[in-house]
Amino acid sequence: MKTNVRRGVLLSVLFLMSLRVAAGEAAKVYSEWPFDAAEAARRQAETAKATGLAVTLSTPLAGNGGPAVTWRLIPAGSFTMGSPNAEPGHEGDERQRPAKIAEPFYMMETQLTVEQYRALLSENPASGSEREPQVPAGIPYRDTVDKVLPALARRAPAGWKVILPDQPRLEYAARAGAATMNPGGDKPEDAGAFAWTRENAGGKIHPVARKQPNAWGLYDVLGNRWHWFWRPGAGYGDRSEKDHIVYGGNYRSGASGNGARLANIMISHDPEGVRFALIRADAPAPEGHPDTRAQALNPPAPAHGASEKSR
Repeated sequence: MKTNVRRGVLLSVLFLMSLRVAAGEAAKVYSEWPFDAAEAARRQAETAKATGLAVTLSTPLAGNGGPAVTWRLIPAGSFTMGSPNAEPGHEGDERQRPAKIAEPFYMMETQLTVEQYRALLSENPASGSEREPQVPAGIPYRDTVDKVLPALARRAPAGWKVILPDQPRLEYAARAGAATMNPGGDKPEDAGAFAWTRENAGGKIHPVARKQPNAWGLYDVLGNRWHWFWRPGAGYGDRSEKDHIVYGGNYRSGASGNGARLANIMISHDPEGVRFALIRADAPAPEGHPDTRAQALNPPAPAHGASEKSR
């Protein structure tokens, strides 16, 4: 009996070590920036081949045939955060600065929907204003961190942990190589194919994935509903008692200014949207982030095959 236990522990350790090598050390950290959609797809495929990871993973939330969360592989790389001074709507907190994402990770393909929220928590989102299953759920910040994050963490693939992404990961994933104001270019009208904004939303929120995805296959990275992201401490950070920072605009904001731009953040105390990320279980989480490692219960998802979805 003791021998079997020791063997099981050893196999688990070896698996996590091999996953660390696969996801971390074997992955190239790309330095060329910016890059186009073809290069984004090439980097995804090259990272998947080098690490044995799938480009797309699916995490069931409510048994076979029920709602699932789809994740897209985001290669490691360096990029420039923020916006140039001349960009319409540029503000002081968008000062351009270099940032580096040292390891590949997964990002949710869409924001968490009402249907996915119900499957996770067996209740409706607190906002109560949208009941259509495929619209992004409006969730208060504290519920996002204290309720939804732990619930999704319990369904994470073995060897991975769920985080609320910090601003560098969120902006890097949203940009997918684009150094422009939005995924389509530097003009407000270029956002129309990718985002629901004041100009085209008709004053209402829309189901996810009805617009074009960005170059890494992520939908609605701008517009439709603001994104919560992780920020430590007070001053609009996690310990703030009222307002927190959000990213990317919504269906009521314009496609420029304080709206649907790839560098734009603002504060909110309303229910907003969320798009979680997966990082390696032994990788450092953002500063101050809750530890979700112990909550992952599922067996490892295969690198290719049943959990991989072709696009």
